[in-house]
Amino acid sequence: MIFKYIQEPVLGSLFRSRDSLIYLNRSIDQMGWRLPPRTKPYWWLYYIWTLVVLVLVFIFIPYGLIMTGIKEFKNFTTTDLFTYVQVPVNTNASILKGIIVLFMRRRFSTAQKMMDAMDIRCTKMEEKVQVHRAAALCNRVVVIYHCIYFGYLSMALTGALVIGKTPFCLYNLLVNPDDHFYLATAIESVTMAGIILANLILDVYPIIYVVVLRIHMELFSERIKQLRTDVEKGDDQHFAELVECVKDHKLIVEYGNTLRPMISATMFIQLLSVGLLLGLAAVSMQFYNTVMERVVSGVYTIGILSQTFPFCYVCELLSSDCESLTNTLFHSQWIGAERRYRTTMLYFIHNAQQSILFTAGGIFPICLNTNIKMAKFAFSVVTIVNEMDLAEKLRRE
Repeated sequence: MIFKYIQEPVLGSLFRSRDSLIYLNRSIDQMGWRLPPRTKPYWWLYYIWTLVVLVLVFIFIPYGLIMTGIKEFKNFTTTDLFTYVQVPVNTNASILKGIIVLFMRRRFSTAQKMMDAMDIRCTKMEEKVQVHRAAALCNRVVVIYHCIYFGYLSMALTGALVIGKTPFCLYNLLVNPDDHFYLATAIESVTMAGIILANLILDVYPIIYVVVLRIHMELFSERIKQLRTDVEKGDDQHFAELVECVKDHKLIVEYGNTLRPMISATMFIQLLSVGLLLGLAAVSMQFYNTVMERVVSGVYTIGILSQTFPFCYVCELLSSDCESLTNTLFHSQWIGAERRYRTTMLYFIHNAQQSILFTAGGIFPICLNTNIKMAKFAFSVVTIVNEMDLAEKLRRE
């Protein structure tokens, strides 16, 4: 079954937290970013594939974009100009994020081991069902992003075939689009599919890892509510349960700290670029003459919004979860407990007040308010173009 990992829970085949990464890891494997051990047969084939992808994404595409600007800029129509300007901004941002993730990729395996450790504490059936649903949700998110991103590629390719121009104006040293249009379009589309898949991975991984974090925060909060509710247990058992909860919280915090440097760096780049990309997309709509071009631009805008808004929304929910956790701890049944239990709980409440927050570059928090502020830059770009009367000048030229 192709979509096995997005199904509803079935007893006997429940997913673990690690299963939320299955579709994402398949995309990573396609990009050649998970090198197999050299003990596996034909490992060298995968290494060759990795090298080919790296050359195409990190060398061929930047080279093609630079050469396009040097050799073809004077021949650009207004439509070509704004199509070309958008591609380098998004592509270079993706390349920078990709380099960061490749250098920090070991944090993925560390986080996955922590997922397994957090799953061990999920002993009740309802907890396992919630983990399953979170894993299925994460896999559905990957499928949705594939539809959005490669839907844009399909629309751009269709529009290029209708108009008779290559979709991304990428310079090709080997094939002249004027002489071999379909071959040049095919090469350009396959090459850009690589950078689009890389972009998808880099935009989706923060969502998945933080959704897993949220579900374990919710389950942890439920365990807090159950502390000292069983009157048949003694003080030693209640204290032991509290100590286990303290360990759970420590593991959750370590999980967030493991991911924070990678998410902080990649989201800093993305949030800085999203406003400019939205502004260029809005301006370009003024120059597109055909319905197909405007539809492609609309799908592209949806893709840009998908790069930041969902993760900012998840971070907003995580912040709310952290605040709820502090209230849950304070209102748990600890007032009439023994001295060591109360002392430990007070220390626990104090530590839990430090929220598990993610920041972009360590400068500004990742939340909906930040996303909105960055997106407002799009209006500044449109305003500048309109004030300079750039649209009419370009049309006349």
